[in-house]
Formats: sequence, C-alpha cells, structure tokens
Amino acid sequence: MRRRAFTFIEIMLVAALFAILSTAIFTCLLNGIRLSDRARQMMSGEDSLIFFDRMASDLRNTFHFANIDLAGEEGRMAFPCVVWTPADRVSMRAPEGVVDQIGRVAYDYDPVREAVVRRQANYSQAMAGGWGADTVLVKGVKGLRFRYFHGVSGEASTHLEPTDEIPSGVEVELHVIQAGEERVLKRYIAIPAGV
Repeated sequence: MRRRAFTFIEIMLVAALFAILSTAIFTCLLNGIRLSDRARQMMSGEDSLIFFDRMASDLRNTFHFANIDLAGEEGRMAFPCVVWTPADRVSMRAPEGVVDQIGRVAYDYDPVREAVVRRQANYSQAMAGGWGADTVLVKGVKGLRFRYFHGVSGEASTHLEPTDEIPSGVEVELHVIQAGEERVLKRYIAIPAGV
C-alpha cells in the first residue's frame, strides 16, 4: 500500500512562501507604525500653530470693559473678549443658533494633562465668575509662558503679570515635545486695544 505525503521540495516551497509573506506583512506593519508616528508629530506642530492663531484672534477681539478685567500670570491669561456662544432659547436671536456677545476667554497650561486648555464664558458666566467647558488645544506641552508688554511714556516695559491696563502686546512661549525632543515656539501677538 502506498502512502501519500508531502515531498521535501513541497515543504521547502511552503516554508519559503510563508517567509516571504511574513516579511511583507512585517514590513507593512513597521511602515504603518512609522507613518503613524510621523503623522502624530506633524499634528502636534499643526496644533501649536492653530493655538497661536486662535489666541491671536481672541486677543484682537479684546477690549476695555469695566466689569471684566484682564488677569494673568506666567502660565495663565484671561481677558474680556467677543465670544461665540449658543443663543438663549427664549431670545430674539434664538433662530441664529450661535451668537457673538461679550464674554471672557482664558488660556491655561494644565500640567496634569500636559496640555494647553482654552475656556470661555458668555456674559452671564463671566459676571458670575464661571466658565463653560474647556477645550484642549495642544497636547504634549511641557510649559506655557506669557510675557506682557506695556508702552509707558514712549518706552516699552515687560512684565510677567499684566498691569491694570490692557498690554500693547503679549509674547507667548510654548514648550512642546516634537520628535522626542523639547522645542520652544514663540510668538509675539499685538493687541489693538492695548495702550
């Protein structure tokens, strides 16, 4: 009686095909991981640029308002601003959905989440000292620093905390982790309402 079995050549062909397929799958997986890391690094850089643009837009909309003061320290800044907020259901502007109104905006560094957080309050929340939900703008942040520039009788002075008046500009320094190393990104933002 004759037994049917695989020949040595058939076994070697299957082993070779298995090795080629394994190598191809491993290469695709490794390239996918590299691509994911590169995309995450690019997103971190883009998030930083979006943060700077968002803050510049908010600072351009700041103004003098007696009931809402500009407050800040080295890693936090809050100021009166025109904010977009959901319309009150019983107001005349309810059909618009989202309306602009006087409010307050704050930018904070959250060391627990290692992120820059933006909070905003509509007029009633700002008057009550409350805030709406916060939004994480940049992740992977190691530090955030504000320096406030004031024009005093033709000379510029720099402070780590704002004075009673709106500054003429703010330097924002952001420490982020990109490609495994810490980078410092800086931007000076002029404030039109500043003295």
